[in-house]
Amino acid sequence: MRRLTSAGIPPALPGILLAAAAFFHPWLERTMMRHMAIELPLLFAIGWLAAAAAGPRLTRALAPWNLGGLPALLGATLVMAFWMIPAALDRAVLDAGTGLFKVASLVAAGMAAGASWRSAGLVIQAFFVFNGCWMTLAAGLMYQEVTQQLCSVYLADQQVATGMALVGWAVAILALWLARALAALNLAGEAADPMPVVVHPPQHGAVQSR
Repeated sequence: MRRLTSAGIPPALPGILLAAAAFFHPWLERTMMRHMAIELPLLFAIGWLAAAAAGPRLTRALAPWNLGGLPALLGATLVMAFWMIPAALDRAVLDAGTGLFKVASLVAAGMAAGASWRSAGLVIQAFFVFNGCWMTLAAGLMYQEVTQQLCSVYLADQQVATGMALVGWAVAILALWLARALAALNLAGEAADPMPVVVHPPQHGAVQSR
């Protein structure tokens, strides 16, 4: 029988996905769109899955310095923002050490965010989701509008497809989070409502004992 973690994830899944990302690395980085809109989110998602596979142990290990999930989520947001900069993307392609750092930092960011998400609560989640989606949307619109070549390793005509993909990611993530947040609020509201007490009126003609 295949062993699963408490989150229902095979423990080997993050490692398998990371190996697949390494195998398809040349193909993923051949175009700007695949590099920024597929490889970067994939590495972040691998870290998130690794945090889910680790379970509460990772959350407890981060707890002493990760009050309310704020430090970890802030760090994860900064990492994602850094790798959306065209110059950073160039460096990751041209320098093997920077490319390795990109992989390690994005996986670590995904792990930190995944381990902190539940403890952050709805308000802090909303802050980071809205800011992250706005940042991604703004970058996507900029890539579509700018005519000059932003990356030295990618042609300018690849920027439009990259921008469209980033806009799609921003809209999809925001819609998914809003749906889950509304569902959680509805469940919380139902749990808070007390069960109605039904009082039956006395029946006419009932025999009263003396």
